[in-house]
Amino acid sequence: MNVIAIANQKGGTGKTTSAAAFAVLLSRCGIATHLVDMDPQASLSAAFDLVDPGGRLFEALANRSPLPITRVAEHLTITPSSIDLSRGETQFIAEPGREFLLRDCLEATPLPSEATVIVDCPPSLGILSLACLTAASALCVVVQPGGFELKTLVHLQETVAVLRQRINPRLYVVGAVLTNCHPRRAITDQVAEEVGRSYRVLGRVRADARILYATTAGKVYHLNRSKALDDYRFVVRNLRKVLPWLRNGSKASAVSSAG
Repeated sequence: MNVIAIANQKGGTGKTTSAAAFAVLLSRCGIATHLVDMDPQASLSAAFDLVDPGGRLFEALANRSPLPITRVAEHLTITPSSIDLSRGETQFIAEPGREFLLRDCLEATPLPSEATVIVDCPPSLGILSLACLTAASALCVVVQPGGFELKTLVHLQETVAVLRQRINPRLYVVGAVLTNCHPRRAITDQVAEEVGRSYRVLGRVRADARILYATTAGKVYHLNRSKALDDYRFVVRNLRKVLPWLRNGSKASAVSSAG
C-alpha cells in the first residue's frame, strides 16, 4: 500500500494543513486518496468539517479491524479522529506488535488498490507516531522556519534511522516542506539551507490567511484561490516526480492549473 506519513514531533508547523492540501490536490488530479487523521487533536478531521463519533478510529486500532471511512469527494475519503485516540499512547504501549497497529488496520480496510494513503501523524514521537511511520512507505517532513524547529528534526532523524534498521526498511524519506514562510525574512533562507543538508526541499509555502481560515472553518476542500495552495501545487508536482505511484491520474493538469 502506498502510504505517505506527514510528520514533525513539534506542533504548529503546518503539518495538518499540508496533509489536507496534498489530499485535496491529489484527489483533484483523479488520484484515489485516503486521509488518516492519527492526531487525537483531530484538526485534520475538523478541516473537512468531520468528527469521529464514538471513537471509531481508536476502536479499530485496538481491535486491528478495518478503519472507518467517510467520503469527502469523488476521489477523496478520510478516517476521522477524536480525543478518544489519546488513550492509545498508554493503552497500546503493552500491546504486542504495537508498531504494526495502523499497518494491520490499513491492510484490512477496503481501499482501492491504487489508492494513496496520507497519514497526519501526532506532534510527538510516541506509540501512535511510530505506528504511522511503520505503516508508511514514504515520509514527508514539515518544517516551519525557526531555530527550535531545526533542533526537533535531529530527534526525528534518529527515530527514522532506528525504525528503518529494525522495523520498516522500506520507509523512504521523500523530503521536507517549509511552511508559513515569509520571503523577506532571512530565517527562511537559513532554515531552507540547513534543512537541505538532510532532506530534499520539496518547496516553500507562504504564510496565507485564506488557507488558515478554510481549514479552521472546515472548508478546506472547497478552497481554490490561495497563495499557500499555489505553493502546495508546486510541492505536489515535486512529490509526483519523486514517487512513481503518484504519476498517474485522470486529471494530470489539475495540480498546475486548478484555482
